[in-house]
Amino acid sequence: MQRVPALRRAGWLRPGFLMMAMLGLTGCMSYGAVTLDRDRLDFTQAMANSWKQQTLLNIVKMRYGDTPIFVDVGQIVSSYQLVSSMQAGGVLYPNLPASSSSSNSVVNLGVQGQYTDKPTITYVPLSGSQFVRTLMTPIPPIRLFELVEAGWRVDMLFMAAVQTVNGLSNSRGGAQLRLEDPEYVQLLQAMRRVQASGTVGSRLEIDKDNKSEGLVMFFAGRNLTPEVQADWDVVKRLLGLNPAKNTFSIIYGELPPGRDDVIALHTRSGFQILYELATFVQIPEEHEREMRAYPHLPAPPDGRETLPPLIRILSGETKPDDAFATVFYGDRWYWIENRDLASKGMFSFLLVMLTLAESGPSAPTPFVTIQAN
Repeated sequence: MQRVPALRRAGWLRPGFLMMAMLGLTGCMSYGAVTLDRDRLDFTQAMANSWKQQTLLNIVKMRYGDTPIFVDVGQIVSSYQLVSSMQAGGVLYPNLPASSSSSNSVVNLGVQGQYTDKPTITYVPLSGSQFVRTLMTPIPPIRLFELVEAGWRVDMLFMAAVQTVNGLSNSRGGAQLRLEDPEYVQLLQAMRRVQASGTVGSRLEIDKDNKSEGLVMFFAGRNLTPEVQADWDVVKRLLGLNPAKNTFSIIYGELPPGRDDVIALHTRSGFQILYELATFVQIPEEHEREMRAYPHLPAPPDGRETLPPLIRILSGETKPDDAFATVFYGDRWYWIENRDLASKGMFSFLLVMLTLAESGPSAPTPFVTIQAN
């Protein structure tokens, strides 16, 4: 038997070609443009739900005399990164004998990827001058009538945002608990019918002498039906306006003595509106008896017509399955039903009111440093 030389045998094990192919591929690309539509909708929905829950919680807390806290979302910055890599390699052993049980080649293939989503959200507590502007400043009358011109119901606006008009008082909750004047109910009903007839409007008039502008409400239209004319007469009579005039100035504050051509409004602030909404939170009767919460509005005398509730906030020990907004406070769940359009509309109105109440320079925005990829 012939012996194979040791050096030749070692050659079988020594790779003739240690690396047949070595390929490395790595990549990093921006993913933001692909996710723009999705993330904008996601953040919008998340902010809307968060605002509803925060507002509902504060309304419930105010019913119980608790401290409301407001936190705004300052900035939202999203950073995306998609990193992928692929590697391929091979080793060939050409001198292995055919009788060998080992393969004369080795191939390696690897793929990996990493997706990173790093949103940065800043929160700004509502305090100081910004709190005063947003929640404590009365709604300017001009803003209310701009909403009337935009199609909002005048009775709903006056129910929520007006304290008094020409001496007629709205209802009050909390410590000043009282029903609205009967004449206030009649006024809002007549104003709603006049608005539906399309014969009332408002405009800005400029006083060139005083270099100022004022808001004017006017009644317009010809060939009025007897029903619309009767509603006009009711509005003028209840407000003490001159029946021969159809144009009236709108001011904030008290009615000047002897004036029959002015509509004077005491509007509410955003905080007052929340305070009034808290009156309509449904709570257990024992909570009122134990003085844990403010009482509800008293029942009207027999035969007296009252305004409908501003909002309906229900409560129970079990979380509802389908609700417009839900929050847990104390030992109970509080919610607004998804089928209650009036209460849902009041929530939308509240957001508009808080936005209109804010004026002046905005609070400084915090600086956010974003790490570059």
